[in-house]
Amino acid sequence: MTRLALVLVTWAAALLPRKDRERYLEQWRADVLGARELGLSPFGVAFGAVRTANTRKAPVMLPVGVLALALRLRESRHLGAVLAVMLIANLGGVIVLVI
Repeated sequence: MTRLALVLVTWAAALLPRKDRERYLEQWRADVLGARELGLSPFGVAFGAVRTANTRKAPVMLPVGVLALALRLRESRHLGAVLAVMLIANLGGVIVLVI
């Protein structure tokens, strides 16, 4: 049963970029082998590795324009800057609706 979980972990590591494979494979194998000691199912650990590998391979879209400014200012204490970004974003939305 643990062998199948190790196969799943190996397959999950193959989904990762080449630079991350070795590190995660070693970590996940150790997690699968130590799962019983913690009262966990090795399959649960293996499926968690598969889910993690599936989400890590998706490229991250970089924010551009007003969205980038809004993300940078989301925790800002400068109320004027936040309001200016909101105004620009709303004007852009209105222009899109008019066109």
